[in-house]
Amino acid sequence: MSNSTLASLAMQERTRREILHKGDLIPPLPDFVVRLLSLLNKPETEPHDLERQMQNDQVLVAKMLAMVNSPFYGLNRSIRTIKDAVMVLGFRGVRSLVLATSTAKFLQRDYTCYGHEPKGLWIHAACVAAGSKFLARSCGLSVDAAEQLFVAGLLHDIGKLLLVGYLNDALRTRPTVQGTSQELETRFIGIDHTEAGALVSAKWNLSPEIQEVIKAHHDQGSAEDVRPIAVVRLVDAVAHRRGTGYLPGRAPEAQIQANDLLALGVSGEQWQELQVGVEGAMDDALSALAAMGS
Repeated sequence: MSNSTLASLAMQERTRREILHKGDLIPPLPDFVVRLLSLLNKPETEPHDLERQMQNDQVLVAKMLAMVNSPFYGLNRSIRTIKDAVMVLGFRGVRSLVLATSTAKFLQRDYTCYGHEPKGLWIHAACVAAGSKFLARSCGLSVDAAEQLFVAGLLHDIGKLLLVGYLNDALRTRPTVQGTSQELETRFIGIDHTEAGALVSAKWNLSPEIQEVIKAHHDQGSAEDVRPIAVVRLVDAVAHRRGTGYLPGRAPEAQIQANDLLALGVSGEQWQELQVGVEGAMDDALSALAAMGS
């Protein structure tokens, strides 16, 4: 093995260890959001408890109400208050709404090195979230599971938040290098965005199920129930085929895995019909983002 190869491997390992052990690289969720999520996890919490807590952050509440009244949620009534939102969405739906609103800033950064257009990762994530929720319900998963997959779809690429600076540095001196973003991450950083995403989701105390989907959305994973992973991976492939959130010609190759359809009990013909609904959910999300100025 050449000295240059050994040096490259040593650099990868140093970078990987830095990412794995420097928790301060992972931005925390705002304290208000952490308290709110903790409140949502308590079985004794009542709607008025949430309303009282949310009154402490009127900016977040305004953003949440704008989102819940947009085509993103497709409700047939206007939501004016947090109490209304809780009654219509339920606690898990409100949790999804809080996370979508509070993590948007992390997904709207410059991810051009990944091929994303301006705010493209946020656009891609929002569409995968909406599509995952639709597909989960269409395949018979519970309302709670669908809400959980909304969050998993929203944050499936959150690991790019940790790696974008390292990848930018690596590509700055290698502008013509070829390979998928995941291959380049592994080659130059020693860790890819699925593993990095699992670190972020663990620090944010997201559920083990969401962490598993984030970690395994580019492979078959080892979860006992592979259906959640299959949902997000299929919807992600649809978004890639459409180029959603990517610069022209920069979207990853779309790959529909037969095992994912099998896990969901969906035939090829059924998938063609479901895909129309997934794309409709994505179009609703795009309309909502445009209406909100995102």
